[in-house]
Amino acid sequence: MDVHCLFDGWQDCGDLDIISMTSKMKEKYNKYLGEGNKINMLVYLAVIFDPRCKMSFLDFGVNLLFPNVANDIMKMIDKELHCLFNEYSSNAGRIELFEGRSSSSTNRCSSMEIDQSKMKTGLAKQKYLKKKKQVGLESKSELDRYLGEDEEVNNSSSFDLLLWWKMNSPRFPILAQMARDILAIPISTVASESAFSTGGRVLDSFRSSLTPLMVEALVCTQDWLQKSNDVINLEDYVDELQTMEDDVSRLSTTIEAKEES
Repeated sequence: MDVHCLFDGWQDCGDLDIISMTSKMKEKYNKYLGEGNKINMLVYLAVIFDPRCKMSFLDFGVNLLFPNVANDIMKMIDKELHCLFNEYSSNAGRIELFEGRSSSSTNRCSSMEIDQSKMKTGLAKQKYLKKKKQVGLESKSELDRYLGEDEEVNNSSSFDLLLWWKMNSPRFPILAQMARDILAIPISTVASESAFSTGGRVLDSFRSSLTPLMVEALVCTQDWLQKSNDVINLEDYVDELQTMEDDVSRLSTTIEAKEES
C-alpha cells in the first residue's frame, strides 16, 4: 500500500524523468502484486493479526489497491480465515478434551450443592439463566471477539507485535497460536535471492577455482563491511596497501621474466 501511494505521488509530481521512471517501476510492481486474488493469502492474514489494523484496515487497503475485485477478495479472505481458525480450534479441542473431563466432575458436584441449598421453585430459572449464558458465550467465537474489539491505538515504532500476542494469549489462546505461526513466515524471498546473487558475483567464470570456504568468507566479509557503522580511515591502511602493491608488482615482474625466457 505504501508503494502504491508513492507511485501515485510520483506520477503527479510534474517531473517527466520521475514520471517515466515510475511507469517502469510500476510495471515491475504489477507483475508481482498487480492481481489481488493471486497474492499469497498469508500476506492478508498477517495484516489481520496486527491488532492495530485487523479487518477494517485490510478492507480499506484492498479497496484502495483492487477496487474492481475488492468484494470478492474480502469474501475469500474471510472464508480462509475462518477455515484456518476452525482447523486450529479442532486441534486445540483434542488437547483440552482430557482436561475438560477431569474438571467436569468437580463442577457437577459444586452445582448440585448450590441447587440443593435453594428452593425447588427456583431451579428451573437457574438452569435457564445458566443455559442462556453458556449459549451466548458459545455463539461468539474467539475470532469474533478479537475482530469485534476496537483496534489498538499505538502507532509507535517500538510497538512489539509478538509481545502483544504473548500478553493477550490467555484471552485468545487459539489466535495467539495462529499469530505465532503466521507472523514467523518471511514476507518475501528477497534476502535469499540477494544471497544467491552475491554468491554468483563472487564465483563467476573467471573465479571458478575458489573453494566453498573462501566464497563464504568473501560473501560474509562484504556483508559485514556494508553493515558496519564505523568509518573506515584509509590512512590507517596505507602501509598495508603499499605492501600489497609491491607484492603484486614483484609478481608481475617475475611472470614477465619467465615468459621472456
